Amino acid sequence: MTTFPPKSNEADARQRGTRAFFFGLFLDVAVAVVLVLSTSLTDLQWTREYWIALGLSAAKSVLQAIVTYLARKLIPPK
Repeated sequence: MTTFPPKSNEADARQRGTRAFFFGLFLDVAVAVVLVLSTSLTDLQWTREYWIALGLSAAKSVLQAIVTYLARKLIPPK
């Protein structure tokens, strides 16, 4: 079995934050696709509320990545 040298807290925190951001971004794209399909298949309109929902979804991903990064950096696993 190959053993790898332990990662630094900084590198591990950056990797976890980046991974959380891309997972969140994937979910945001899925939400956007659902919104686009729902407006194209029905008579729904792109209202201000749709744009707010999409923006909040993207902001959630950024916040999630920041919290994941900080949590790993400040509270390393045992």
